Amino acid sequence: MKSLPINDVLDDIKQTLNQNSTLILQAPPGAGKSTVVPISLLKESWAEDKIIIMLEPRRVAARMVAQQMAKLLGEEVGQTVGYQVRMDSCKSKQTKLLLVTEAILVRKLQSDPALEDVGLIIFDEFHERSIHTDLSLALSLQVQELLREDLKLLIMSATLNSKELTKLLGDDVPVVSSKGKSYEVEEFFLDENIKQPDYKTISTVLLNTILKAVNEDEGDILVFLSGAKEINSLQKLLCEKLEDTTIEVLPLYSSLSKEKQDKAISKSTKRKIILSTNIAQTSLTIEGVKIVIDTGLEKQSFYNYSNAMNHLEQVFISQDSATQRAGRAGRLSNGKCYKLWHKGKILQESSKPEILRTDLSSFLLEVALWGEDINELKLLDIPSQEVLNSTTIVLQELKMLDEKSNITAIGKKALALGVHPRFAYMILKANELGFAYEACLLASLLIEKDILKSKFQDANIYSRFIHLYEKDLDNSFINKHVAKNILTASKFIFSKLKAVEDIKKTNKRIDEEGVSILTLFSYPDRLAKLRVKNDNKYKLSNGKGAILNKEDTLFNESFLVVPILNANNKDSYINLASRISLDTILKEFESDINIQKSITYNKENKKFDIKEQYFFYELELFFKPISDENQDFSNLLCSLLQKEGLELLTWSKKAKALRQRINFINENSDLEFPSFKEEALIESISIWLEPHLHNIKTVKELESLDTYSMLLSLLPWDKQQLLDTLAPTHIKVPSGSNIKIDYSDITTPILAVKIQEMFGMSETPKILNNKVPLQIHLLNPALRPIQITYDLKSFWENSYDEVKKELFSKYKKHYWPNNPFEAIATNKTKKNMKDKLS
Repeated sequence: MKSLPINDVLDDIKQTLNQNSTLILQAPPGAGKSTVVPISLLKESWAEDKIIIMLEPRRVAARMVAQQMAKLLGEEVGQTVGYQVRMDSCKSKQTKLLLVTEAILVRKLQSDPALEDVGLIIFDEFHERSIHTDLSLALSLQVQELLREDLKLLIMSATLNSKELTKLLGDDVPVVSSKGKSYEVEEFFLDENIKQPDYKTISTVLLNTILKAVNEDEGDILVFLSGAKEINSLQKLLCEKLEDTTIEVLPLYSSLSKEKQDKAISKSTKRKIILSTNIAQTSLTIEGVKIVIDTGLEKQSFYNYSNAMNHLEQVFISQDSATQRAGRAGRLSNGKCYKLWHKGKILQESSKPEILRTDLSSFLLEVALWGEDINELKLLDIPSQEVLNSTTIVLQELKMLDEKSNITAIGKKALALGVHPRFAYMILKANELGFAYEACLLASLLIEKDILKSKFQDANIYSRFIHLYEKDLDNSFINKHVAKNILTASKFIFSKLKAVEDIKKTNKRIDEEGVSILTLFSYPDRLAKLRVKNDNKYKLSNGKGAILNKEDTLFNESFLVVPILNANNKDSYINLASRISLDTILKEFESDINIQKSITYNKENKKFDIKEQYFFYELELFFKPISDENQDFSNLLCSLLQKEGLELLTWSKKAKALRQRINFINENSDLEFPSFKEEALIESISIWLEPHLHNIKTVKELESLDTYSMLLSLLPWDKQQLLDTLAPTHIKVPSGSNIKIDYSDITTPILAVKIQEMFGMSETPKILNNKVPLQIHLLNPALRPIQITYDLKSFWENSYDEVKKELFSKYKKHYWPNNPFEAIATNKTKKNMKDKLS
């Protein structure tokens, strides 16, 4: 076995595992941990009658690492070393070391929690933090604690945050570190004179960098790009630019066939340029690679809980990922890494783990099957309660969790199918109708990449489905590899269904409407209705918007089921959809139709528009006008007023004054009067208004209601009397007039009165048990304010003389005495006061 840095710590690893149940191993890229460590542990005493399971986050890595370990042992894969991934396995009774991916380990734990035949579980490249890895570790730790003290766990990574892990696992968990690297990797960053490339300029920068490496450097070149689309575009561009026919340009991504993946990874007599996604970031050793060119970009899946949609987002990689990618150049010799970003760019330390950014439906279903509360599991990160609650509601709507969040029989079957709960629900419902295989095929079609090679203006699912259903794949526009993968996956899911349910058959052939029905089983929140005829904008049953290409064959369809969209905050672009008729929706989804009555105020015609609306979730399918005079619309009228406000009612001066007086008392005292503020009246509308609405059918009848009497009736007699005492409507002034008090300002009651009518009054009148002085607005004979005061006595003493001069010059016919304290108050002119003045 070739000497690698990891060999220096093998004895430490063995000794530590002999003495401890859990071990954390840190080793830089290229140290040999993924291949050397597992096979070095096969002959340990604790592994004699047990197997070792190694969890790899990627399927390609699982296959290739298994091949490399088998090669080191001088064997074929399937003997001592085997692998098991989704829809593919190579193992035998001899297998002592089994590499698994994705949910395989979770399934093993759920079916046999004790794992009696397992001695060690290895978590390779743990830093990638897939949601399955997090869950697998949490379940394994609980098995170790409750059932199997002898079960050993080894957690390995090149860029592991051991502090976080030890905090989770306990400070006594040992950590072994391999310090050395096999070979040096020289790093080159983007020249400061070059602007950071965006999606428009990245191809040019990439092409120039690749051509430079081809001409100036030796060895194969591994280029990291964000996705398959970018890989295919660059491959085409390179094939046009490269004149050297001895150079192969090879793609590498997850949906490629095994043959094409193996060709990219395997040793070749020709020089290779490998265009790869994150699939080559960890574990894989690609012989011949000495040069890495890193765009610094990757695509991550994010789940938006506000619209229940996944979306791919191109983001910049973390520092951990950059380290892993650069390490690919130094696996077998010294190498170079060209990083297409500036040296000063700050990268996040690590990527956001899947558990905090993806759909948790399957995850929570697994936790429910395990029988534990999520807070009882040892997880590095726990999603927010809001996310957990919304996911639980979805699973309860799918009848996979009961009201107490316990897993149901349907939930258990859904997990056994190994697909997203949405698709599992569709398949189980379809089996009741006799279309089980069709549902498995449709689920596979929606899970996999599109079978169409190029962008046809056709989002129609049925056109794709029927090609697959009839196995009509000999067309130039169909990607046969993807199509065959879908057919294989559908058979795989169908075989799992047969293991949990009896298959019901029908003689009917599924048609386009049938496919739409099945799709709507999975995506009841994605029924779409055309907003306006001859337009491309739709409204979805989750309340969001969606847009269809105007050139699409589905253009102008009234209703669509839309499982695949490019999710945006406002309007999402429709990628795949299926037409469905209103009659089919009403017939097949009758239990999901919610009928509501509503009322709107037609301001132009000054009338009520009353209608019966038919909703599918949040989507109004259609409505019917209601004109039955015998119906009671009181609830609808209350709803209308709560929405539009109380302005639709008639508020007399008395009614307004009553509200103002009550609000004044509530604001300025501790007395308990009902609130007459707008929001309070709207909230209590069913109490004070609804009883008076039973016979109201028109706007005129609504406007004729006596709001003053309604509000006054809310006050018992003693409160009415107290109201008149505390906040009187009027106050008698020295002239004998009863002047109205203005309570429109909730903190400042105002008395607007002619100055002559206040002669003889020295103290400012007060209300509310003599606590709140009135703000006196003294008016001239033309009823315009000449003075505002809270202190009438001070005004008479200090300001009256100056005011009197001004008033006398303008209003000579009026009475302006020298001593306002002793003068006769009046609302008349001097001519009409002769008797009093003589």
